[in-house]
Amino acid sequence: MRPVLVLAGWLLAGPLLAASPCESGPPAVAGGALLQLDFDGDGRQDRAWFLPAGALPDARGRATDPWRRVQHPLDPQRAVLVVDRGRGSAACVLIQNRRFFATPIWEDGPPPVGVLQRSSAQARAWRGMTRGWRGEGVLLGTEAGLDLLLYWDGRQPRIAQGRDLP
Repeated sequence: MRPVLVLAGWLLAGPLLAASPCESGPPAVAGGALLQLDFDGDGRQDRAWFLPAGALPDARGRATDPWRRVQHPLDPQRAVLVVDRGRGSAACVLIQNRRFFATPIWEDGPPPVGVLQRSSAQARAWRGMTRGWRGEGVLLGTEAGLDLLLYWDGRQPRIAQGRDLP
């Protein structure tokens, strides 16, 4: 009888124990960009993907806002950039910023993201603005056509804003 009670309790608590977006994995939808990169510079392959607002209504976790340098509970009703550093839920980085991801460039069409390899010529232009940059960066498109760089500084994600970089 006891195993039946444990199973019933687990099934009823399922919605309360919703998975983080890293545990759910990237969505298998057309138009979604899945990036393969070494975000944290540890030599292992990481993955990054964008989830539009409301894509995982039961998702849970801690989100980081690198623009304001704060952490807060994940709001599943807002868009999120997921970076799976490949070492379990503790290495799942959830990037949320209410104002940045709520612009038309992020709401319409494929997400404007790309990988910036540290060894590239374009990365050299960012080096003066990226203190402690490790690994590869994620370029985030803006309405103005200028990119922002999301990078890992060894402890947390950071944002670099170029002056007039292409």
